[in-house]
Amino acid sequence: MKKNPVMLICIGVLLLVLGAILSFSGGPPKADAALAQQCRDRLTAEKSEQSLIKQCEETAFATAMTATDAQAAALAISAANNSEVGGSMLSKFLLGVGVVLLAGGIFLKRKQTA
Repeated sequence: MKKNPVMLICIGVLLLVLGAILSFSGGPPKADAALAQQCRDRLTAEKSEQSLIKQCEETAFATAMTATDAQAAALAISAANNSEVGGSMLSKFLLGVGVVLLAGGIFLKRKQTA
């Protein structure tokens, strides 16, 4: 790779773009349709604010609002949060590796021209 810093720069830019796409497209996991509808029905019956009703699309929120058993709710929320953390960690890893490869490629390119 020391002989071809342009390759490092290209791979670094590619990983940066991929990490950015994952970072911006990710978010909280979506609840299934039945759970989201139960959540919306419950919040509508309680005459909650519209901003709360919109959050029923998220698995953790919908599970918390429709839970009848604390243990089951805690497990479902924990599972939803773990999947969100995994996706976020992957995007940050790709961003970091992309920055390192890009900086290394630029450094090697400047070193070659000097």
